[in-house]
Formats: sequence, C-alpha cells, structure tokens
Amino acid sequence: MASLGRSTSTRGDITGYLLKLIRESIPLTQEQLGVELGVDRATVQSWESGRRPFLAVPFGQAARIRQRLGSLGANPVLLDAVGDAVDADAVLAALLDPKIERADLVEQPLGCMVLTHRLTDLILWAVLGQTPTFIRSLPSSHRRRGPVATGPTLRTADQRVFFTALHVLAERASTQRHPDVLLHRQACFLAGMDPTGSSAAWLTRSTARKSSGTRAFHTWSPLWPDARSIVTSMANQGDVEPLRDFIARAHPDDSCQRAALNYSAYWVGEIPYRQPNDSFMPATIDDWGGTRLLRHLVERLDADHPFIDLNIHNLWALLTARRGLVHDHPATGQALADRAVVILDSDQISAQSRQELASVVYSLRTEGITGTGTGR
Repeated sequence: MASLGRSTSTRGDITGYLLKLIRESIPLTQEQLGVELGVDRATVQSWESGRRPFLAVPFGQAARIRQRLGSLGANPVLLDAVGDAVDADAVLAALLDPKIERADLVEQPLGCMVLTHRLTDLILWAVLGQTPTFIRSLPSSHRRRGPVATGPTLRTADQRVFFTALHVLAERASTQRHPDVLLHRQACFLAGMDPTGSSAAWLTRSTARKSSGTRAFHTWSPLWPDARSIVTSMANQGDVEPLRDFIARAHPDDSCQRAALNYSAYWVGEIPYRQPNDSFMPATIDDWGGTRLLRHLVERLDADHPFIDLNIHNLWALLTARRGLVHDHPATGQALADRAVVILDSDQISAQSRQELASVVYSLRTEGITGTGTGR
C-alpha cells in the first residue's frame, strides 16, 4: 500500500468503503472488529467513513491489519484490492486538490504508475458511482437497516472538479518542456469516462492541436499508447472513427502487436506486477497465459460496447498468438462463437473488425466450435 505523491489533501473514501465491505464479509460489527484489531469502534468507523484515511496508517500497522483481516475470514478478493484502493484514493486526492493548476507534475499519481482495470474501476466507483466489476461478481452482503451509502460516490460538484482537473493535467503534461506522456495519456483516458459529454469537445480540440490520434506509426514509441488512449476516450464519447483508424494504421510491426497484447494483459491482471511506465509494452513477455484476457474480451464482445472494434482486434491478435487457448477453455470458446455470430449479423463494426472476427469464427469452426447466435 504505497502512498503516491505528496498531495496537500488526503482522502480515504474508496479504501474506507472497501474496508466496510471487508468487515461485512467476515462478518463483524465495527465494535467487534475494533476488539480484534486492538482499536476502538470510533477508529474503525473513521476508517470506513474516510474521515481518518487508511492511507495515513503506518505501513507496518496496515500490513498487520490486512493479515488479521485475512485470518478472520475476510473475502480474499476484497482484501487483495486494498492496495489498489489506497492508490485510487491518492489519485482522487491529487485531482481534487484546489491547487491542481500549480501542483508539481512529478508528484501526480497518474504519472507514477500504469493504470489497471481494477484500479480504474475503483477510481470510477467514487467518481461515477459504478460498482467495480470484481465486486459486482461477489455475493452481496447482508441487508443493512436504514438509509446507507451504496458506495464511496463523490458529490456532483466534485465530479465536475475531477474531470476539469484531468483536462488541466493533460494540457500541462503535454506543453511542458519535457512532456510527461504517461500523465497526459492517462488523464485523457479517464477524461473519456465523463458522462456529461463535456470532455468530448475538449478531446477533439486537443487531438486537433496535436494530431496524435491520427498519426501513422512505423514502430512502437511512447507516443503509441498516448494515441491509443486518446482514440479510445473519443470512442467512449461517441466518436469511433479515430479508434478504427488507429487499429488500421498503428500496428505495422511485431513490436506494436506485442504492445497491444501486453498492455491488454497487464490491464486485466495477467501481468500482476505494477508497471511504473509504458516501456514494458513492446517487450517480449512470456510469463502470461492469456486465460483471463480471453475471458475479459469475450465478456465485452458486444456490438454496443464503445471499444468493440478494439476488443475484436485484440481477440484476433490473442488467438493468433496463442492458438490453443480456446481449446483449453471450451466454455469460453463456445461463448465466443455464440457472441461472434450475433455481431457478424450486425452493422456496428468496421470492415477490418468484420474480417478479423470472421477469421476467428472460421478458426473456431475448424476446431468443432460452432456458434448458435444466442450469446451476448
């Protein structure tokens, strides 16, 4: 549980609510948990409410608390997410700092680590009120009496501040003497999650100024993931053409194809160790199998998904690189075949995506896996 940066403010909303879910998974009351941890009920309550951020707990004490929670029977999936929750709170604290326009960019958490799906989910849990995917799949806790919060959701005013701060950081990161590409691309990526639509025009203007979303690539460079993040954000805001253009023109050699797969594998947790920058993407990394990534992509094989073309391309690339993967997981292979038939019957994908998905379906049929057209 690392503290990232030195923001003038500290938050504990996300970690606190996660600790609440962890306590309920045991299950114990706040008073009972306090006894087990050797603290009073008020301390437990202040952690869970975020008034006393868990981020401020000394590292050794925090480690002992996690160990004790595990021995008490806490849900291991929730417990494993505590480190990411602390990092998510650090990102929130930095972005909601009223001095963001003058804050030291070197200390911005978004420029210190490459985001993962779980970490992003936790940030958006607070910003948008979207329950993280890994929590949604868990058994629900017992029903509590009276009005209770359903998550660590920010106030509407703070939500606006969050997205405005992303614009500020992205522009500052790109215009300084030595641009911070990681900070820029991740700020743009999160800006693409803006539900109000106000980030759409900002992204378009930003792309027009830099032309980074439509540039041609001859091989991988740090600007490759930057362009990818911008076009995926634009797709999330309703403009899919820049993403389709990126897929068609930005995978000219093996290093770019490796980057696409390594990045996706890292995103879903196949590469389990936190990366401080994007340099790992084009490397040859042989210690991830692809099972989790395959399941992730198949679950998102939906014509209405804003990244459907990117999901299809990554799926095609994954199965091209690891041809036996579907055979090892027949249920996922059948779901893939079923969903692919539905999408091929739609008109919501690009010509390249149609060709790549048809190639996947043909390969499945040669393996005896035929879609029924009933999957979504």
